[in-house]
Amino acid sequence: MTAADKASARVAVRLKWTILAIIVLMAGALGLKAWEERQSAHVAMLSALQAQAAAIAGRMEGRAETAEVAIRLVAESGASRSAIAAATPGVDAVLSLKDAQQSPAGSRLQVAAVTAASLLEQGYRFGVSSQGDIILVSNPEQAGAMLAIAPAGTWLPAVGAGRRVTLVSGNTRVGSGDPALEAAIASLNPGQTRLTSAPDFNRLATACVPLDGSPAAVCESVLHPLFTLDDLVRLLIFALLLAAPVLAIVGLMNRLSREDAVSLIEETREDEADRIMGLVMRSARAGYWEWAPGSSAVFLSDGASDLFGMDGSGLIDVQDMLRQVHPEHQARMIETLEKARDIGWIQTQFLSHSEPPLWIEMRGSMTQDPTGKTSIFGGIVLDITDRKQSEDRVKAAERRLRSAIEGFNGPFALWDHRKRLLYWNRAFALDFGLQDTLRPGISYDTIMIARTGAIRAEKQSSEDARTMIVELQTDRWLKLVERPTADGGLITVGIDVTENVHNEEELKRQKQSMRKINLELERSEGRANELARGYAEEKAKAEHAAHTKSAFLANMSHELRTPLNAINGFSEILAHELYGPLGDQRYKGYAHDILTSGQHLLDMINDILDMAKIEAGKMTINPQPIDPVDPVDAAVRMIRRKAEDKGIQIVLEAQPGLPDLDADHRAIRQMVLNLLSNAIKFTDSGGTITVTVEQSGADIQIGVTDTGIGIPIEDLPRLAKPFEQVSGSRDRNYEGTGLGLALTKSFAEMHGGQMSLSSIEGEGTTVSILLPISGASERVAEEDAREVA
Repeated sequence: MTAADKASARVAVRLKWTILAIIVLMAGALGLKAWEERQSAHVAMLSALQAQAAAIAGRMEGRAETAEVAIRLVAESGASRSAIAAATPGVDAVLSLKDAQQSPAGSRLQVAAVTAASLLEQGYRFGVSSQGDIILVSNPEQAGAMLAIAPAGTWLPAVGAGRRVTLVSGNTRVGSGDPALEAAIASLNPGQTRLTSAPDFNRLATACVPLDGSPAAVCESVLHPLFTLDDLVRLLIFALLLAAPVLAIVGLMNRLSREDAVSLIEETREDEADRIMGLVMRSARAGYWEWAPGSSAVFLSDGASDLFGMDGSGLIDVQDMLRQVHPEHQARMIETLEKARDIGWIQTQFLSHSEPPLWIEMRGSMTQDPTGKTSIFGGIVLDITDRKQSEDRVKAAERRLRSAIEGFNGPFALWDHRKRLLYWNRAFALDFGLQDTLRPGISYDTIMIARTGAIRAEKQSSEDARTMIVELQTDRWLKLVERPTADGGLITVGIDVTENVHNEEELKRQKQSMRKINLELERSEGRANELARGYAEEKAKAEHAAHTKSAFLANMSHELRTPLNAINGFSEILAHELYGPLGDQRYKGYAHDILTSGQHLLDMINDILDMAKIEAGKMTINPQPIDPVDPVDAAVRMIRRKAEDKGIQIVLEAQPGLPDLDADHRAIRQMVLNLLSNAIKFTDSGGTITVTVEQSGADIQIGVTDTGIGIPIEDLPRLAKPFEQVSGSRDRNYEGTGLGLALTKSFAEMHGGQMSLSSIEGEGTTVSILLPISGASERVAEEDAREVA
């Protein structure tokens, strides 16, 4: 070997070592860059996890503060332990520290007392006991130290598989979520954030946030795969970045020895690189493209050609490529290419003209060609059909959800984690009068202020502190329930409970009525002992008088009605000429007068006998639950013809939805008939009589108002007494016994009600009957019991 050959060989060896060193340095630099990007991704992941843990810690601190304030306020007010527990939902027990310290050793309360004493000594507000309970402490000066015990599991959010939220305090660990992660996080320390390896090629990311006012910390752990798709893509990219110069350098090295072989090797390497790139792109259902602005041709790789439904790669006419775009999207594609020259980038989505059609996303940016003289666009095309279909399914699900929410007849609202409005239904806007106020993003507090005009009253539910009972200005009652969502948001749902509230009010009224009856019975028992002797003496006299009066009433009933019925019967035969004409029409008129007078006399006798029975205590009623409108309507129908014959209009006005009335149907009808008869008697032709039926508190009020002659105010006090008539002092143009109002008043009092009378002389009269909705049956039963006794 010549010296020149040796020198050439030494130069070649040195060059090879130099090139090898360059390759090693490039590989090291790329590896370091890959490691740096991976570490940055880890930092970002841990930061996001830290934020989530901080959010959970914030909610727990807020809940602890709320519970502490409630315990302190109620404790200082001297309320019972049950009142304190009711004011702090989710708390198992509330007691003084002194009571807890006296519990048996090793018990839950004794362990809680030890923990509470330690917390007070260190100046903390709450902590975790060794048995996994959250201990809340309060030390008001007036009431002494108190503690509350709550299961830690109820304060931690529910998470799914691969996630776990842990409350860490010393050696105590309490968590919720995936139990498989419990062993992996056993060595956690408060405030520690780390990323550790886990079985099955996974990594466990853990972030801890200390709780303000507590020695404990909230830790959230999430299981991630050791290598994600982003890691693999990043590794592939760096491998390709390293492979290209390595191939070039290897080619250059070979070129130093054999130029022809180098050329072949370079072509082979380039083809191999293209083949690998093509495999990668096809696996990702993607392709590469290049286009020079103003050029009529575009370069498409094999993967890109496949997506466009074209054969082969290389330069393709732009118009041919556009023909592979769906006709509806061609105009948008042309506009995108034209704008690309000005903005320097391309990003669009379109539907292909293939069968079946594919959704394709085209992305790219402007770069310089290797010479640096020409600007070209380069980028990738991706098959996003699956993603589009998933988006369509999500949108369809959202539409179905919106339809379901709109179909819900109660108010509904959804808020994000910052309590900003995301969605609401029509009922939410209408019920609270917020049609002109609602918009996405408006704050929860703003809505709470804006809705006050539509709310008449609001109170907290006795069953749930997070539930409010709201009375609207429209007389409707809503039960508003608010619950948190998994992402920290809030859902507001309203349920119409108007009927339930009315039922509760009715039940309260009935209970008050029962209490009044009980009090009356208790007072009566005291008086009964004092009157026992006098009652025994008077009883014998009363029984004798009642027997005498009963015999008289029986005789009067028979002796008066029997001949009177005969007179009425014969006069009716004559008036109707049943056995032939009477001849002179005056006889027929006389017969009709006899019949009218006889019927009037019979009615008077019946009224007198009824009044006598009432005074003798022989008149009874049979109260049953009835519709209060039925007997009133029956009375109106019975007397309507009589009113129409006189030219008087009767109007019945009944309030809808009235409750059943505990009353005697016949007695109610008779009372209304008496009042209507009086109204017709004292109302001139063309007048109006209005009958009303409505609820007044715990009573049903029946009113009869006429437009008749009215009653002087000085005569009102003596009416409703037997045989009293105002007309008697002025004229005798109005027939009657004066018993109608007296009978009506007596029937009303037998039901436990009352009758009232008001009138303006010359304008009309109003008679009102006020009957209790319930209680008539009990009143009759009491009277029967007294009679038996």
